[in-house]
Order: sequence, then structure tokens, then C-alpha cells
Amino acid sequence: MPLINDWAKKRVEEVTSIELEAQKSYKSEIKGLGSKILQNGLYGTIAYYKVKRNRESERRSSKALELILRHIESAVKERIGIEHITDMEPIDDTTYMRAQESVVDAIKWLRRYADILIVTEGEDDE
Repeated sequence: MPLINDWAKKRVEEVTSIELEAQKSYKSEIKGLGSKILQNGLYGTIAYYKVKRNRESERRSSKALELILRHIESAVKERIGIEHITDMEPIDDTTYMRAQESVVDAIKWLRRYADILIVTEGEDDE
């Protein structure tokens, strides 16, 4: 199992290979993702992103939303061993809380690497 910071760096490097507009969207979304999960729960947040992705399927931001869902799924799979968490199958409360905690920890690192590796307009002047 890779260290969480190495895992996050690889995921954000994947984001840097997509269109700039989608990178901006990813960076913006990842900054608020932790608080969304704490407010709405893991499954509530997954449902929100699935609906949003489907509504924006023609826009570049849908690629960012798809990556966020894949990164959530990857974090839970690699840290806890639960496959396809984004299918939102019923799981016991303890496992759900562990999965949610795992995703929140992963997001902290994703956010850090997004700030480092994704440079958007105006930021490079700072």
C-alpha cells in the first residue's frame, strides 16, 4: 500500500494531463470536497458529484468531476479494500465511517498537491 502522499501526488499528476479548464475545475472542487463530506457524508457527496457530472456531461468540468469520483473510489479501495464505493452499496456504520475518514485524509493531500502542481491564471504572478 503506497503512502497517502505518494498516492495523492500520482492522482494530481494525472489531473495535470487534462485540459486547463478541467484542471481549474478539479482544483476548485477539491478545495471544498472535505467540508462537503463532513457536512453531507461520504454517500451524500458521491451522489452530489454523480448528479453534477451527469448534468455537465458536455462540459470540460465533467472530466474533473469524473476524476474526483475515481479518486474517492481509489482512496477507499487502496486504504480499506472496499471496491466500488461510488456504487453506494449498503455497508455497516463502522466501515462507512472508516471509509469516510480515509477519503477526508486523502483529500487533504490531494488539495496540497493540487495547490502545488496545478497552476491557474493569475497564480503564477504571486
